[in-house]
Amino acid sequence: MTDIDRIVAAIRGEGPLAGLDNPPKDVAAAYALQEEVRDALGELVIGWKLAQTTPGAQKAAGIDAPTVAPLLSGMIVQDDTTFPERKFYKPEGEAEIVIELGDEIREPVSADGVRERAAGFRLAIEVADTRYADKPAVGVPSIIVDLNSCGALVIGELQPIAGLADARRAAVSLKLGDGSIVEGLPADARPDPLAVVAFLSRFVTERGHHLESGSFITTGTHTPPTRSGPGELVATFEGIGRVSCKLAEPRA
Repeated sequence: MTDIDRIVAAIRGEGPLAGLDNPPKDVAAAYALQEEVRDALGELVIGWKLAQTTPGAQKAAGIDAPTVAPLLSGMIVQDDTTFPERKFYKPEGEAEIVIELGDEIREPVSADGVRERAAGFRLAIEVADTRYADKPAVGVPSIIVDLNSCGALVIGELQPIAGLADARRAAVSLKLGDGSIVEGLPADARPDPLAVVAFLSRFVTERGHHLESGSFITTGTHTPPTRSGPGELVATFEGIGRVSCKLAEPRA
């Protein structure tokens, strides 16, 4: 099997992997392999995930820009979804803000340009789920190949874009499956969703793509990524709303 075959099989549940036989040497090579993975999975791209979307997160990862991956049609689910057993390997919960586009973006735009084209925003939980046995050991390029470790994105109701600034300032928490509470990151460690989508507009344009109307773009975590066992996850943005999902037993 090729590395593409192996990572696709792991995404479909036949993992985890110790690593790739021929891991990409840099992020440019990683994105080329990621496109092959996306094509092999054969699912419709309906959004995008960005990670390391703050300077602090990028410094910690040893990179100088956010990392990007497509969100495929099977990854996005509605609020209060109950996931089946063995859906994930090592699920981590993250409270996030999703920008939903009302108009397509075919060229690089500013944060104000993103606001003009946004249908609104949604509160969300990203269930991150690496397909590697030891994620830190494989490095950023191999993680990019693994679709940036996205397992699922749980989205809440669409809210007017005018309320985005209040959502960014809101106190945030994430309740894990065992009932423990993860408090939100400090304000200076939380992403600016409009600026993140502006970066994405440049990223996709440089690669000959564009952002479709109706795309869901998740813009980085507002809580520390934290492993969760079975039970209910609840992301709360105080005064704005909440979104939840239920995890079952992971794969052994």
